[in-house]
Amino acid sequence: MPAWAKIGAGLVLALVLLGFAGLKATSNKFGPLVQTYGTTYYGGDGPKVATVPCKTESDIRSAIARVRAVFDQYVGSRLAAFEQRAAHQKGLPPLRVDTLYVITEDDQMRDGKTVLFIGLKDDCVSTVFSFPTRIYDDLKALEEGDV
Repeated sequence: MPAWAKIGAGLVLALVLLGFAGLKATSNKFGPLVQTYGTTYYGGDGPKVATVPCKTESDIRSAIARVRAVFDQYVGSRLAAFEQRAAHQKGLPPLRVDTLYVITEDDQMRDGKTVLFIGLKDDCVSTVFSFPTRIYDDLKALEEGDV
């Protein structure tokens, strides 16, 4: 067999193998990628997510009144100072909220071991999470200058 035929056959084989590899890569890209921590969808093919209705500040204030909660409210420069203390002292990320309510006691949920944070952005609840009371007490003591 002449050398040019061997080279030609090698090139054809290489192109066929590259074509199969490209087809496999493309087909995997368009399907969902299933991983241990969740599934990634491409091209908007994932499940439809229902929009959550906005809970306004007045809704939050009425809920706080219903459970007779004790709370701290952070707004403006006080909120910025709290976020800065939390970042420097405890390594917490910025909340990116306009108003922060911290529920420290109430009739129904708080057992004294945790506090509830409710952050509002543009008059809608944007974040809700809880923290151990001990961490919040440390941050509050820094605000009041006790430490």
